[in-house]
Amino acid sequence: MNMNKWVFNVRLSRNIKHIQYLNIRFYSDSAVRVRFAPSPTGQLHLGGFRTALYNYLFAKSKGGKYILRIEDTDRTRVVDDAVEQLQEDLKWLGIEFDEGPSNNGPYGPYIQSERLENYQRRTQQLLSSGHAYKCYCTEKRLELLRRDALRTRTIPRYDNKCRSLDDEDLSHNEGKKYCIRFKLNQSDGFFNDLVYGRTARNVAAVEGDPVILKSDGFPTYHLANVVDDHDMKITHVLRGVEWQPSTSKHILLYRAFGWNPPNFAHLPLLINKDGTKLSKRQNDITINAYRQKGIYPEALLNFVISCGGGFVQNKETNNVYIKPLSELISKFDISLINSNSCQVPLDKLGYFNQAQLKIELNTDLGRKRTTEELKNIVKNTFSNDKSVDLDLSENHLNKILKWSINRITNINELVHENYKFIWLKPSESAIKSMDYDIDIVIKLKHHLINIDDFTIDNLGTVLKEFSKSNNIVYSNLMKMLRNIISGLKQGPGVSEIMVILGKEEVIARLNKACLKG
Repeated sequence: MNMNKWVFNVRLSRNIKHIQYLNIRFYSDSAVRVRFAPSPTGQLHLGGFRTALYNYLFAKSKGGKYILRIEDTDRTRVVDDAVEQLQEDLKWLGIEFDEGPSNNGPYGPYIQSERLENYQRRTQQLLSSGHAYKCYCTEKRLELLRRDALRTRTIPRYDNKCRSLDDEDLSHNEGKKYCIRFKLNQSDGFFNDLVYGRTARNVAAVEGDPVILKSDGFPTYHLANVVDDHDMKITHVLRGVEWQPSTSKHILLYRAFGWNPPNFAHLPLLINKDGTKLSKRQNDITINAYRQKGIYPEALLNFVISCGGGFVQNKETNNVYIKPLSELISKFDISLINSNSCQVPLDKLGYFNQAQLKIELNTDLGRKRTTEELKNIVKNTFSNDKSVDLDLSENHLNKILKWSINRITNINELVHENYKFIWLKPSESAIKSMDYDIDIVIKLKHHLINIDDFTIDNLGTVLKEFSKSNNIVYSNLMKMLRNIISGLKQGPGVSEIMVILGKEEVIARLNKACLKG
């Protein structure tokens, strides 16, 4: 027997109130087919990326196929160029598709707005079999139903009025605008969720018949995803838990068509620290925003899986580990996905990025790539300042990166306010506004010229001795020196600043301060 096609129905009645049919499918790993099916309504954010990633990890861990399908049937919300941006983001993250809009495949097209004829044909099939009907209810009537539900404090639902229209009613409505609704029937709605286990919902008891084809000829999500998943031979559907209440409805649609449903796994809700749902309206959690901020794709991959499970947890929970995508694939286990809502500690992403930065700087290629990137960032940041004489030599950039590795989470920070002293000298106006003793500065400059051991430890000793021999309070000397050479009131230690700038640059800045007035 071909295991890929071994499909059978098991009828359950013992110890359980009548459950109509439980569909069970067995697949060999190579037959696994999953899809990531986003709507092009904006940029890809962490929640969507988590869904894309877990589908990818599951498919590749089983040697299966990964499909990208664009669900753009809600035309009012489609954003121009969203599909291109989505594919670019996923490619940057290392997620490649076996089938999709850009590389096609045997079950295309992979954009739903290009599959309308198919949905209309399938809808006619449901009408002919008595599983669907035309609904002529106006938006005004539906709004009255919603208002009445609010008044009586009940859940708004369609009252299935058009389900019982007779021939005379249908004749009277001829020529009027209509949509197509699916007839829900009473069912325990049982299915086995690969994350949540046994799940049941009698959808007909709590909802009215849903629209499956709108009056403009476009399908709703309920029809389109069922038809496409069947036609594209999808074996496993991994999607957000917000879709779990609709799954029983989708299974009824599968039964109406006479099809066997795929396996379902619902991914837990991602929430902020305050308990609110992570939302695509949070513009700072888009993949493109993280990319612009200097976050590494490897950091994002490992950060996301640290929130949602799917892997054996490392007992050393305080340590951050970066695993390559190939290792994540080999170690992924769908049974280890958390079933509870996952709090996303956005403040921890920096630790993952810092860990990846250290990996980059530990290889010749990564170090060269990072120094080149830092050079471009510094150039772009200070290109308009013609008075700046930037030291962008590889040696200097490497020295900066080595010094800053435990201070920063990404290299963009090296042009932020607290680190501008590395590239910019304090301006003449800033120096003129400083309050310091020029004679002391001159003495210190001559003293430092004779120092050969320009290291943090030695400079600390030298500066303490200088303050003592010149009868200057050490803290006041440090405040003055920090101000003159960096323009900062606080930040890295003065000896650190001096070492990172180098002896020659420190002397130059002190010399400039000596010319005050």
